[in-house]
Amino acid sequence: MKMDELFANIKQNNFDNIYLVLGKEDYIQDKVVKAFVQCIPEEERAMNIGQYDMESNFISDALNDAVSAPFFGERKLIIIKHPVFLTTESKKSKLDQNIDDLINYVANPEPTTIFLVIAPYEKLDERKKISKQLLKSATLIESGYVSDEDTLKEVKRLIAEKGCTITKNAYELLKIRTEGKMSLLLNEISKLTLLANETKKITEEMVNRMVTQTLEQNIFDLGNLVLTDKITEAIEMYNDLILQHEEPLKINAILIGQIRLLLQVQILQSHGYVQGNIASVLKVHPYRVKLALQSCKKYRQDFLSLKYLGLVKLEEQMKSSQKDARKLFQLFMLGFFSRK
Repeated sequence: MKMDELFANIKQNNFDNIYLVLGKEDYIQDKVVKAFVQCIPEEERAMNIGQYDMESNFISDALNDAVSAPFFGERKLIIIKHPVFLTTESKKSKLDQNIDDLINYVANPEPTTIFLVIAPYEKLDERKKISKQLLKSATLIESGYVSDEDTLKEVKRLIAEKGCTITKNAYELLKIRTEGKMSLLLNEISKLTLLANETKKITEEMVNRMVTQTLEQNIFDLGNLVLTDKITEAIEMYNDLILQHEEPLKINAILIGQIRLLLQVQILQSHGYVQGNIASVLKVHPYRVKLALQSCKKYRQDFLSLKYLGLVKLEEQMKSSQKDARKLFQLFMLGFFSRK
């Protein structure tokens, strides 16, 4: 179900019994939750809204709440968060959840309860019975990524509310620093508008000062140095990351993922796929695909493959030998692990 259709149904008090919100965009998840909360009268919310985090609550408690009658109201809202048992990561859960009871509930939901499952994952493990049952029975709302056009519109609206504007370069840097994710981007707006209180203009320098780079973004810069064979600069940056107590295997895994994405994008593009299709197929943020499309024009596929295989061999050496990671990375940059 599309968001517009969902909000129209909520406005008309037209509800299904079970909803599954699937995807990693917090901004959309929050909008959906707020919309459902608003459909419960304010004076009833304390008794008729239950929120259960599956990392700290048992599903049985949520189900007991779901099957009980609304307290002096028409309906109840039960919100399930972080249902890790729907994914391949369920073995990491600290709680032993009674999934059979949930399967039974999904098959026979309480008619006076809106059962809302927030699954902040790219996809579910469809081999599991509960995942199959949910996808079959629930109304699916995909909290995919917000388009560039809608993101810009929302950012400008929020900034304008504070009487401010943002320069084009500042907005582009903000998108890079937040990886184009609406929820992260909006979190930074309040800080930036506060900083621009006097000038009323958010500049690139302000974004650079206030919005820090993540580890992934630092490694993105490292990856660019690797791909352009800037040996000295790459080694210096790698050593700096190690001094900041970043794990060598984690750095390497992100580098591998970065180059793998370039290869995947390059291959799909050669088969006629465009940005939106590529993002959908690879299940990654469209902004990452946009950056990858810009980058992969610079490199031949065999060159990227060689770098990718070199990083895989580097990882094997890190895991199997006692050699210092910095020394191994130097050997990689010198082409040692890229030799056929």
